Amino acid sequence: MNQKAIIGKISLITAGFIFVFACTETVFAQMDEVLMVKQKAKTTIRPKAKPAPTRIDIVKRVSIVRVEKKNRKNYTKSTTSVRTKVASKPVSKTIEVPLLAIQLKLMIVNKDGSESEVNPLSTFLPTDRLRLSVKANQRGFLYIIRQKSPEDDGEIIFPTTLVNGGRNLVSANYEYILPTNCPKDIVPVLRECSLTLYPYDESPQEFFTLIFTRDQLIGLPDDVKNTRVSLANLMTAGKIKSKILIDLIDDSNQDLVSQTGDTPFGVRIVNVNAKDNEEIIETFILNKVKK
Repeated sequence: MNQKAIIGKISLITAGFIFVFACTETVFAQMDEVLMVKQKAKTTIRPKAKPAPTRIDIVKRVSIVRVEKKNRKNYTKSTTSVRTKVASKPVSKTIEVPLLAIQLKLMIVNKDGSESEVNPLSTFLPTDRLRLSVKANQRGFLYIIRQKSPEDDGEIIFPTTLVNGGRNLVSANYEYILPTNCPKDIVPVLRECSLTLYPYDESPQEFFTLIFTRDQLIGLPDDVKNTRVSLANLMTAGKIKSKILIDLIDDSNQDLVSQTGDTPFGVRIVNVNAKDNEEIIETFILNKVKK
């Protein structure tokens, strides 16, 4: 074998090693990123609201500053003038509206399909069947995400075709109960129209994150048109990565407090930050016990 052939063979082998090393490095980097996200999820996707020291009036109008955010559909990108070379900032404005507030109630479904309100701090059996009641104090956009754990990808259970015609635009002071409109040909027994909990061994706790915003979010569904004849498919609008939830929480300057809602077990969450009152992102943890 001549010298040129030897040099060429060595070059190919070297290139191969470099390629394998680069691929390995990329894989390890991706693994590190996944582990970092999982670790951060444990501390980020948690309840945020603290008990309100005094009761908040959720009807009273106050001055709030509208804040534009990149994850919103109405976001206006900054532009730079050719003449001045100065970047223009998104226009902010002050409006008079109530502080954002949303109420959660938890109902257990009885054998006859009727509902009984329960304390969300109770512990539940995996065989319990539940419904969620959500009511906002003003018009806005609602998303509900369910997770087996903060590190797991979530299921978007609102919007759903079973409630509000598949839309996530909700009206003020209207109670939305999830689920309540299961098709009789799929769920003939009324009691079965409910949230079925995960097995205890898969998920000793379940995490429900409510997102209530003044504007629509990018990357999340706003209008679900699901025609598949499966209850599981009808009850979910798809998956959401835990990283997306983390990014939304990190981007929020919300200041959340909790207070009793319209009923003894109702929990109302209020964002009391008037300088950034664009959203409420709160997680509720449902605790379970084995049979």
